[in-house]
Amino acid sequence: MSLLSSDLRPTEITIVVVLIASLILLPPLLHLWFAIDSPWYLPYLVWFGIILLSYYLQRLLRKNAI
Repeated sequence: MSLLSSDLRPTEITIVVVLIASLILLPPLLHLWFAIDSPWYLPYLVWFGIILLSYYLQRLLRKNAI
């Protein structure tokens, strides 16, 4: 089975995109999280952004699949 086959479900594509985004964004975000002057809510904002991105991607993929 090819990785780019059309029988990948939208959920699987969303999970792959979120994992790749986490791998790319994690090192810079760790520096922000552990900075002395960073606000306490910064990790929550980052995770909110990742969850929001995955929600919109899931919604877009499901709309185009139907």
